Amino acid sequence: MSDRDLKNWDQRLRNQARLGWDNYVRRRINLDNARLDELLTIAGEYIYVEEVSSSSAAASLKLNRNTNDSIDLIAGVTVETIFTDLYITNTAQAGEWIDLLIGINFKYRKPFAAAGSSPQSEAQSVVPLTHANPNTNVTPAARICNAACIKADVNNTQTVWIDFGTAAVQNACLPLDPGESVSVNLSNLNRINANFEVGGEYVFIVYEV
Repeated sequence: MSDRDLKNWDQRLRNQARLGWDNYVRRRINLDNARLDELLTIAGEYIYVEEVSSSSAAASLKLNRNTNDSIDLIAGVTVETIFTDLYITNTAQAGEWIDLLIGINFKYRKPFAAAGSSPQSEAQSVVPLTHANPNTNVTPAARICNAACIKADVNNTQTVWIDFGTAAVQNACLPLDPGESVSVNLSNLNRINANFEVGGEYVFIVYEV
């Protein structure tokens, strides 16, 4: 537990008691029917894409306003920010679903291997990724993998934008603020694309083979 959490412990307990200790819920998003910014009214500060029916299951969400940029709901994606409304978009995908874990004053993640890699997988050497220039897409060298965790350097000062299989564009893909991370199923590291708001900052990639 951090010093900040300890200092706020009494207040957090009072807040939790007011919530009746209902500080997390699971929501399955069935993808049988198409949606376009369908509203799910639920308040929280933490979203975790716990499971998906298959690697083909695809949906996205926007936080708080349907005019905000969308975030792809990929297995292992974690979002930590305050929200009161979620807007969900997906094409019709018979039999597919995505499970979300949504919480307040709550965090939970399965072991890294559960993101889709096999029990025999092993973590490889950390791959740093950076670019000297801001607002410039960069990808790591090609390396076969099963899954990867991408973490923004805690010493970064601004956001890095992440996309997969296409160039990362600022304000149009997954944002990672300093210290934030995302875990995904991945076949090759060269599918990762990063775009830094400040040149010379870093993300670090841990991948499994």
